[in-house]
Amino acid sequence: MGLALFSDYDALKKTYGRISKAELAIPSKPKAWQSKFGLDDVIGTGPLMEAHRDALKLAAAYDLPVLICGETGTGKELAAQAIHSLSDRSTGPFVWVNCASIPSELIEAELFGYEGGAFTGARSQGKPGKFELATGGVLFLDEIGDMPLALQGSLLRVLQTGEIVRVGGTNPVGIDLRIICATNKPLVELVQTGRFREDLYHRLNVLPIEVPVLRERGDLAHLAEHLLARIATRLSVPAPVLTAEDHDRLVAHTWPGNVRELENALTRMIVTGHLSTASLDSRHPSPSANAKSDLKSRMKSEAHAALRAALQQAGGNKQRAAEILGISRAQLYRLLKEQGAA
Repeated sequence: MGLALFSDYDALKKTYGRISKAELAIPSKPKAWQSKFGLDDVIGTGPLMEAHRDALKLAAAYDLPVLICGETGTGKELAAQAIHSLSDRSTGPFVWVNCASIPSELIEAELFGYEGGAFTGARSQGKPGKFELATGGVLFLDEIGDMPLALQGSLLRVLQTGEIVRVGGTNPVGIDLRIICATNKPLVELVQTGRFREDLYHRLNVLPIEVPVLRERGDLAHLAEHLLARIATRLSVPAPVLTAEDHDRLVAHTWPGNVRELENALTRMIVTGHLSTASLDSRHPSPSANAKSDLKSRMKSEAHAALRAALQQAGGNKQRAAEILGISRAQLYRLLKEQGAA
């Protein structure tokens, strides 16, 4: 009976055609371990942030290890995701591991995976580690400076051979991925004190990127306005307007927690109705008026020196000088006007 139902070839063909279309109509499950941010999410204005975005684009163009350094809250993972989204591996996974948050006795199994029954409590069928999950994409090792010294040798071998061995396993597993690391610790000092392997440091530090700290960026007002609008949208409330007093408070603080601290302060402002500095870190005292004036003068002098050097390198060609500095031609002319050289 069943065979008779499909004795007509055309009917059989139409039936399978309907099945295929129905399968195609089923929404695909979202891929796990995907980057959520790109270069457009790296918000900021001025020469420092323009140079930072240029560094991210340059890093994205080469399939090499990247070491991202910066203080807490500067946006190191955002930088890593921007690199991934611009790279040839952008369709592959973006797998992250915080080396500081995993107990040292578990981090090896977390990174390399394990075979079934490898240890008490292990899954009977085993489990792939983050290296295997990241194959074809990026493995982002956050807080690499906190990786146990004993495990650093294993990571070095993976970088050298492109292979891992699961915990309890005997056969090597080939992997194809890119390593991006981040740290807020001075790795050079850790190397000098024997807490970080020098050979691993040199393996990772192929394309170094330093994320600008908020107190030196010079775009605090612009960033605060942008973050206020974004936070208000997320909370479904109107965005408040920053007053002159609010701006003075923002400028007077040194933001040891950087963009993350600023975002928290602005969130509290939306909730409470005023910008509070009560919880700001006192380990970084606000600079005096003279100190702020000296800092502004020094930054202006350095910007002018960079401009003169770029013009000299470009042979006086303003368009080329703007490209060297990573700024627009309009920004170049504004800088020239400030120097009275436009």
